[in-house]
Amino acid sequence: MAEKLNIAFLWHMHQPYYRDPTSGKYILPWVRLHGLKGYTDMLEAVRRFGSVQVTFNFVPCLVKQLCDLTSGEESDLYSDLSQKPAEDLSPVEKKIILQHFFSAHWENMVLRYPRYRDLLYQRGRRILDSEADHIIKSFTSRDFRDLQVWFNLTWFGWAAQERYPQISELKRKDRDFTEEEKIQLLDLQKEVLSQIIPAYASLWKESQIEISTSPYYHPILPLIVDSRIARISQPQDPMPGRVFQHPEDAREQLQQGRNFIAEQFGQKPVGLWPSEGSVSPAVCELAGESGFEWLATDENLLLVTLSNAKREEVIYQTYSAYEGGPTLVFRDRSLSDAIGFRYARNAPERAVDDFLGHLENIASSVPSPETSMVAVILDGENAWEYFSDGGRDFFKELYDRLSQHPHLRTRTIGDFVRQNPAKSVLPPIFPASWIRGSFRIWIGDPVKNAAWDNLAETASVLEEISKNGNNGEAAERARRWLHIAEGSDWFWWYGEPNKSDFDDEFDQLFRSNLMQVYNEFGLEIPGSLLRPLRGDEAGEEVPLFPMKPKLDGRETNFYEWVGARVIKASDFSGSMNFESGLLEKLYFGLSETDLFFRLDPTEQFRSITDLKIIIQFTGTDQPLLEIQKFRSGTKPEALWRCGDSVTRLSDVAFDHILELALPFDVLPGAHDEVLFNIILKKGDLEIERWPREGSYVCPWPTEEYLTANWVV
Repeated sequence: MAEKLNIAFLWHMHQPYYRDPTSGKYILPWVRLHGLKGYTDMLEAVRRFGSVQVTFNFVPCLVKQLCDLTSGEESDLYSDLSQKPAEDLSPVEKKIILQHFFSAHWENMVLRYPRYRDLLYQRGRRILDSEADHIIKSFTSRDFRDLQVWFNLTWFGWAAQERYPQISELKRKDRDFTEEEKIQLLDLQKEVLSQIIPAYASLWKESQIEISTSPYYHPILPLIVDSRIARISQPQDPMPGRVFQHPEDAREQLQQGRNFIAEQFGQKPVGLWPSEGSVSPAVCELAGESGFEWLATDENLLLVTLSNAKREEVIYQTYSAYEGGPTLVFRDRSLSDAIGFRYARNAPERAVDDFLGHLENIASSVPSPETSMVAVILDGENAWEYFSDGGRDFFKELYDRLSQHPHLRTRTIGDFVRQNPAKSVLPPIFPASWIRGSFRIWIGDPVKNAAWDNLAETASVLEEISKNGNNGEAAERARRWLHIAEGSDWFWWYGEPNKSDFDDEFDQLFRSNLMQVYNEFGLEIPGSLLRPLRGDEAGEEVPLFPMKPKLDGRETNFYEWVGARVIKASDFSGSMNFESGLLEKLYFGLSETDLFFRLDPTEQFRSITDLKIIIQFTGTDQPLLEIQKFRSGTKPEALWRCGDSVTRLSDVAFDHILELALPFDVLPGAHDEVLFNIILKKGDLEIERWPREGSYVCPWPTEEYLTANWVV
């Protein structure tokens, strides 16, 4: 019998703790909505293939919220806004609904449904405060009711839709929903959510899946142990003024998390996904002391730890974190990112061909496939919004072919580790996270550092009170508030590079939890917690200024692209981070006649021979610009396609960079703004898209706009 290479999927399920400590209300809906989609669909995809084994990582505070939302006594603010009769909505409630009830992937979850799409067009792509009152008045009670229904309806995943025919019936009805239909839909949500934990527990008991976990409130453990450790990977970055050093908190979050998962699922997890794959030697020791048999992180940390090792020779092995310690597992970054970022807009068969092709190459190159394991670890909930069918056909193709493959087999990480004990002890692991081999997403930015200073100051107040013998119920509650504020998400959304429509809510939750520590003891709350930490760093979008670059494929001078909008690869945000891209920067700008593009490639870009770039514009004729045949110093082939018309563009150049111009007068449609995105393909396989969701927006160069925005 041929040896089979072991493939271990770990799907990470994570949401921060959304309960507002002041009101006791969950203020954001993402646990409920992802429960209807990702958490339900992912298990059903596995269940249909009995020979497939995978690992699911559940963050304890996510499970806690699921329990609360299915208890019948808890809800979130957006559920309450959905429950309320449309005729009874206040102006403030209507504004919140118009602002946030289109919070879904527009292409796959809004625009494909006629009524939902029409409501979005009626509201507009954005809603400005100055326009809010006028827009609200344009919506009838019927419009608001339909919007309440569609926001909740679109989040049901394919598994629930197959199980409950009323979901499809409501989608077919499309509009003019009744209050009774709306309430029935919201009751169905509760039914779907109530099945999640029992279903996962059942499949774990049958050994088809394994449940691993993370520290309770998802903190960055190395920074909780000692925030100074960030200096190792970020020696040039400014650091907080105060040191946060609380290994006892890290230990407690690990132990409480493991115990809580055991209570809810019926077994104690032996595997740990440290939040954001962040590890350090001290974290490995704490994991071992807390009873974990294995923990996983990113391959980059292993390669830095072993310095001169060849990637393919080391990342498919397991290691002891220290003598007698837990086993360390390292994710294959390229394969993990391929699912998370690249496959969504490709045909399932083509995507799985690519994925299995890489695995087959690994199987043929490792010395012993039977004792080697490829760990594919990524977010288990967010990626599926980008698949047109929620990932259903991709998983059907993937799991079906893996279950029958002669040289590959799926395993849970725990099962593999038990049968293949680590043969070598790793040197002390390089301390970092799975994002760029540092902790920069969470510390080292001025706003993030200010948050750490507030956290450290609050922790010192609590520590001083505890030293004085006040260890009663108030101190226990205060420790819980502090642990919540230690969660990674608050720091993720502060400062650069991540932005969301809910930054204010994240800021409020972080500060409110810290304020509760002071409230427990009747202490005055510091002024630094009474005002938003975000300040105005989000700023306004900078206008474009008329420009005329020289299109020669080179940065002719510093000033030729001044006036353009610049997007960097590091600006991408989300639950996962795009690191292995083909572009470093994208520029776009305008003159009164032309729309200009500049794309700065990475070295990887130049190594792909059959690369194609598509600039896709929004419009009824599906206009797009297709560029290929990239050879330095020669003119690429650039074809403008609009409807049945195909035109070759001459204003294009490629050398160190790609530069091109597209006349505005070839663009069809209303002349107010241009929406576009950039797609990079290798052959017919899409491998990168800018932006990942939605479109970039360029204003139309009207005389009014050009007069208002000009430079000398």
